[in-house]
Amino acid sequence: MADVLMAPASRTYGRGAEVEHLVTLASRGREGRGGALVVEGSPGIGKSALLDAVLDRLDSHRVLRVNGRRPESGLPLAGLHGLLLPVLHLRGTLSPEHERLLDDALRRGRYAEDDRLALSVAVLAFVTTLSHERPLVCVVDDAQWVDPDSLSLLSFAAHRLNRIRAAILFATRDTAPRELSGLPRMRLAPLTEETLHQVLEETAPDLDPAVRSELVRRAHGNPMVARHYAASLSPAQRAGTEPLSVMLPLPAEIMDAYAETLDFLPADVSRLLLLAAVEPGVAVPVLTAEGDGDYDPVAALDRAERAGLLYVEADRVEFTDPMMGEVVCRRATSAELTRAHLEMARLLDGRGPRYRVLWHRAAATRGPDEELGYEITSAVSAGEPGLTAQEASILLERAAELTTKPSRRANRLAEASYQAWAAGQYSRSTILIKQAAPYVPIARIRGLPDMVNGYRAVGEEDSVQGCDQLMSAARELADHNPQQARALLLRAADAASLAGDISRFIAAARQALTLDVSDPQRDSGLAYLEGSMLAFQGNYAAALEPLRRSVELVEDDDEPLGLIRSIVASLRLGDAIGARRQTARAIARAGVRGTVSMVPKALSYAVYGEFLHGSLATATEHASLGLRLSTETGQRNCAAHHLAVLAMLAALRGDAEECATRVAAVTEHTDSRPLGLARALTEWALAYLDLTRGRMHEAATRLEELARSEPCQGHPTIRLLSVPHYVEAAVHIGETQRAEAALASFEQWANATQSPNDLALVARCRALLSDGETAREYFEEALNLHRRGGGGGIEEARTRMAYGTLLRRSRLPSAARPHLRAAVEAFTRLETPLLLQQAKEQLRATGEALDDTPAPTAGLTPQQEQIARLVAEGATNREIAQRLYISPRTVEHHLRNIFRQLQIRSRVELARLISGQ
Repeated sequence: MADVLMAPASRTYGRGAEVEHLVTLASRGREGRGGALVVEGSPGIGKSALLDAVLDRLDSHRVLRVNGRRPESGLPLAGLHGLLLPVLHLRGTLSPEHERLLDDALRRGRYAEDDRLALSVAVLAFVTTLSHERPLVCVVDDAQWVDPDSLSLLSFAAHRLNRIRAAILFATRDTAPRELSGLPRMRLAPLTEETLHQVLEETAPDLDPAVRSELVRRAHGNPMVARHYAASLSPAQRAGTEPLSVMLPLPAEIMDAYAETLDFLPADVSRLLLLAAVEPGVAVPVLTAEGDGDYDPVAALDRAERAGLLYVEADRVEFTDPMMGEVVCRRATSAELTRAHLEMARLLDGRGPRYRVLWHRAAATRGPDEELGYEITSAVSAGEPGLTAQEASILLERAAELTTKPSRRANRLAEASYQAWAAGQYSRSTILIKQAAPYVPIARIRGLPDMVNGYRAVGEEDSVQGCDQLMSAARELADHNPQQARALLLRAADAASLAGDISRFIAAARQALTLDVSDPQRDSGLAYLEGSMLAFQGNYAAALEPLRRSVELVEDDDEPLGLIRSIVASLRLGDAIGARRQTARAIARAGVRGTVSMVPKALSYAVYGEFLHGSLATATEHASLGLRLSTETGQRNCAAHHLAVLAMLAALRGDAEECATRVAAVTEHTDSRPLGLARALTEWALAYLDLTRGRMHEAATRLEELARSEPCQGHPTIRLLSVPHYVEAAVHIGETQRAEAALASFEQWANATQSPNDLALVARCRALLSDGETAREYFEEALNLHRRGGGGGIEEARTRMAYGTLLRRSRLPSAARPHLRAAVEAFTRLETPLLLQQAKEQLRATGEALDDTPAPTAGLTPQQEQIARLVAEGATNREIAQRLYISPRTVEHHLRNIFRQLQIRSRVELARLISGQ
């Protein structure tokens, strides 16, 4: 039995792992250890491109290649003739008997059955002879269309290459022809979504990120389909300003390839496949519930499984190749699709979710249907289990099409827009709102114009304008629909907070707190607004109760936005552990609800607890993932927030180059948009970088300017969190009075929350403002509080370094050493080289000798070191760029600097240097 190598799709555009495997196989021919491999895969999956990439690497080989052609598949020996045609003039090197056999067979297109073995040996002899001068590679692409006689002869040779300087590579669709049985096989898996994003970034760079994500989702890992989808779009669709068609056109090559299978299926199997295609993942009991006449669904499913068209997993029916389901739907006539939707609605009724029954009824309906539209909106409002935000949006958009009333259409499109926004489909959300706009003037619904325009403004990144319009809409809705007004005000407040416009946040909060909602004390959203408003006003003690109540109430609420607000509330309470727990819940719930847009939002706040008192590595992972997801879903403001977080993390590591790059990206985005939170975070990052590099005047000046910033230019939360760093800088330049004044608000907050880590920072600040024994007492208090808070973060390490420095300067080197050693260990673990260097210098000053054998990558910046190690692991520039979320050109720039710094010339030398060889 043949070996089967299951190859997962490579992350690289060109399937790097598979290329390396095939190149290695072909290269063994130089040593007389030839071999063969059959590459299998679906149409368009990239088999030919894989073979092209392999051949590009085999400059020293003789290459023979033939592509199977359907018209020639019935011509005996046509494939062998096409493969050997370029070298037939060399057949004189064979023995006379072998030459005669090969000559006669190729000239006549047939051979006597008695000569089969002799002809097979002649082909093997010719392959052997051709490999004498240089290694030989024979490539047979589209082998499913090569005639059986040619495949049999080539297969005979392929099985006998182990002592020959040759390799034979076959590529075929899906299951290999039986003539190739017994040969090793490699099946190409569909490309990952990440890789398909790379494909479209290169081949269609003008695509809106959200449109690109939608095409990736629909392409099911098939690069040919993804590229074809992109090429079929209009300019407006590419920009995300017009909706995509429900069914985008597939390449004719794909349609024809699947037609070979679908055209010859029995009628009952074809019927079952169409039902499975209109309801992906349908349950087996649903699909096989009813038969009629000659249609036996159980038998049809059995035949489809045996044919390898469908498989059953966890009682759900799936297409073995998801693209086949797409083809089945496109081949069906409109009448066949209508019948399939009605039949599936009947099968699901009482056996599956009601919203899916309604969807299929709607898909089969032509023209308006007010009753069905009402049923759909009621089902969405009820929030049936399993209904995702994306599905809710699609249902509401269809419900809007079913009504002739402008008010209903506008309302349903507005709600569909909101659900699309929650699902991370930002372009689609904007499109739906634009579709609602023409119906607004004639709808005569109070608040609808401002609600639609507010959603549009927020979606188009004008948070301040969007906030004002949502608040206006809420005022119109307050009397007759306070719950909808509440939802609008919560979103308005979120927009105001992101913009750093606290006066607008407070206005939205006050407006929400006056709404006549049932049991407001049990409303986590209102409690969040009240507590946050009080915190922004500096009344921290009063803010505690509503913030704690908002976190407690959300325990019974799995709505992702509520959980995200509970992350923020936990952080304002100084509860980093609670924030981590709520982050995990929010991400898990977003996955269940299909609200992918909530994941980067949750991660954007979760990092705050990590980068000060937790793990820099975890914070970096959160921010990098959040940046990728927010970019893919078109959330540019959220992406800017993650970029600002990455700038802060670079500053914490002391990487000035990366910090500057991230800050520049944020600045480019925020220059034309009100985005105070991201802007403030970048200023804090630059100030921290100044602080760790000893530029105390610059650090203090930056943080003072941040404290005086206007609305939309800064953020009170960042001003508060940066106080300990301002105190440190101000003390160093002798501005103790200013430091005392700034510390007052931070101390008030820490005393209110009683967060050990924040109280530790207060104690450290008090130590810096004190002398002698008093300072030492404050430092000891700070360390005790750090331990109570869980310890291990960068701020505890900085406290230890500051304390050790004080003790050393007080001529107490023995007392200083344990703290400085702990700081060295922490900065080593946290990978903060600049702080590590400072801690080592202080430790040496106590008289302790350190083993300072330089690392192989000494002298590199943290990002350069990270890139160097990834290169040593075998990653390509594109893989590194994707992982670090920088451009391949930036990776190339860093590599040139790395080579120059380490005085090497190649990636191989770099790998050897890092591995210590």
